[in-house]
Amino acid sequence: MDSSTRPTLVLLSLLSLAPLALGGCSDPGGDGDDTTGPGSEGIGGDGDGDTNESGESMGESMGESMGDGDGDGDPGDGDGDPADDGGTGPKFDIFSTPDGGGECGDGGGNKDATLTGTVFAPNGTIPVVGALVYTTGTPPEGIPDQVYCAECVELECGVDFTETDLEGNFSLPTNSGGGKYLVVQKGQFLRVTPINIAPGNTNLPDADVELPGVWDPDNGLYIPKIAIADGSYDRIEDAMGKFGLADTSIANFTETTVPGTESFDLWDNGRNPTSDGYASQGTMTELVSNPDLLDNYHIIFVPCSSDTHVSALNDQQNVDNIRAWVEAGGRWYVADWANEWMRQVFPEYQEFYDDGFGADLGSYDSLADVLDDGMLEWLEALPEPLKDINPLNDETHPTLFDLPQLLTVDNWSGIQYPLPEILVDNGMGDMVNVGHTAWLEGPGGGWDIPVNDIHPLTVTGQYGCGKIQFTSYHTAEFFDYVGLSPQELVLIYTILEIGVCQDPLPPPQG
Repeated sequence: MDSSTRPTLVLLSLLSLAPLALGGCSDPGGDGDDTTGPGSEGIGGDGDGDTNESGESMGESMGESMGDGDGDGDPGDGDGDPADDGGTGPKFDIFSTPDGGGECGDGGGNKDATLTGTVFAPNGTIPVVGALVYTTGTPPEGIPDQVYCAECVELECGVDFTETDLEGNFSLPTNSGGGKYLVVQKGQFLRVTPINIAPGNTNLPDADVELPGVWDPDNGLYIPKIAIADGSYDRIEDAMGKFGLADTSIANFTETTVPGTESFDLWDNGRNPTSDGYASQGTMTELVSNPDLLDNYHIIFVPCSSDTHVSALNDQQNVDNIRAWVEAGGRWYVADWANEWMRQVFPEYQEFYDDGFGADLGSYDSLADVLDDGMLEWLEALPEPLKDINPLNDETHPTLFDLPQLLTVDNWSGIQYPLPEILVDNGMGDMVNVGHTAWLEGPGGGWDIPVNDIHPLTVTGQYGCGKIQFTSYHTAEFFDYVGLSPQELVLIYTILEIGVCQDPLPPPQG
């Protein structure tokens, strides 16, 4: 489809623009025998407090009110009642602390019930900060199954809502009653659960409020549609598995994703997914040369790789296809030796270090400073087992005990300061900068990048209604291990922020 037919989804929200951060590469191998799942895959119970009833499926209980995700339904009036025209109910997506919608008051009702719980990532162990939790009498519009523009508008009155704290905890005063829906959302991760709310306090099971790990709209479960360009070196698919988007297998101090359990697609970008037992969707050249294929995804990860399919960028139409997909709302992530997929597609956003042969440099480690307050607070609040994976492994790995600094390993490229200003008209007579913002910065390794050259290690920018992201380091460390490294936790934070709504701005001109 062309950009004129792509759906636009308006999310009721506080106006916010949350930047991103990610990490990059490793090649652990080996077969495992200890399998861990991605967490709950369904909506538990029928909302009456029993554990022996599954209730009707979300498809049956919602009927057609879930909508087709094309953005043409009314968003509802936010009062928890069904819309007069039978359209979709309210849908919010927030990053900043909500203020109740200005002069909304308390939303009405006697608030004779309180729902409490903890929202975790799909793996059931990583706490999610800033997840929206609310109740409604009308099921919300689902996440579209193709690229879309997630616009923000001001939060409407009349809906009982809250957001999770740094440890993922929430407490939601609301009104008791049957036939309601509990909604948990973080960006493009969405769980909708039919619920009958009893008076008094109810502590909800983790499985009923954790972010989903599968795309299952019939059961109210939505995740971003993800494509991974399977690289020659970086195995970002293992990080996705450890996050909860697949099962993982542990053996010989190595944790890998179990092929066939993944909730994402892999495309050959120097490594054929079939060599590891995965299904291959085709080549990266085939993906970027077909706008209809690109439109099937919300996020595309292009981690560290050789130059097998870089020649696809010699065709300007392929470059235009990627830019049009991002403009429509896509999220484009590139790391280290895959830098051509950033510097040739979005050259105006950054200047790379060059060793005379190109931007693929030698490896260096960099003791990074975390620049973003939100990321830093989240990393500091993580439980100790997530800060230190060394007890699970036979080799020494970086920890999170020295924040605001963390060691990034296996940097293979670098972006120079200063970051260019990219100015666009916000439609109100003002020019705003949509250029890269740095999340981490650190020194060079002394070879291709001087030690005294402090430079950004993770950056993000906005292009149209989408976002672009680059990291100079591998997502995963360049050797085998169990658990999530600090670099992977930075990636996780980005995954949870990458789909947050934003102001739709035009792409830069010229």
